[in-house]
Amino acid sequence: MSGQPGRLETTLASLPDGDFTTHAWYAERSSRGFVYLLEVTGQPHGTVYQPFVRDLGVLRRSDVVRALGPTVAADAVVDPIRNASGDVVAYVVRHRDVQVNPAFSRDGRYKIYVRVGETTESGGGAGGGAGGGGM
Repeated sequence: MSGQPGRLETTLASLPDGDFTTHAWYAERSSRGFVYLLEVTGQPHGTVYQPFVRDLGVLRRSDVVRALGPTVAADAVVDPIRNASGDVVAYVVRHRDVQVNPAFSRDGRYKIYVRVGETTESGGGAGGGAGGGGM
């Protein structure tokens, strides 16, 4: 029942070493997924556009592994979030069944719109549309 801690570390290996301001969101039913937003230091800040997002403070990659726990190893995916210039401004660690769509504003800040399975209105106020055009 120990899970597969090595597998999660392998999944998160694409994250560079360093500190990330980290925000976490979990679906109302744990089986529906999660999203961790890891902001890259020195880049504009982002927001996970869902209710009940927790600010986890500054975490290192190993802290993220501990926060997620070994039970999600098979279901975790890491996506870099890139601005229009191609620079990585953040990383999203998400459940494989959760889709995320970033939308950037002119000042470089961004929102991560979350879509879980078939339901795009499961909280958040995206109002029936997820990830529309930028602001």
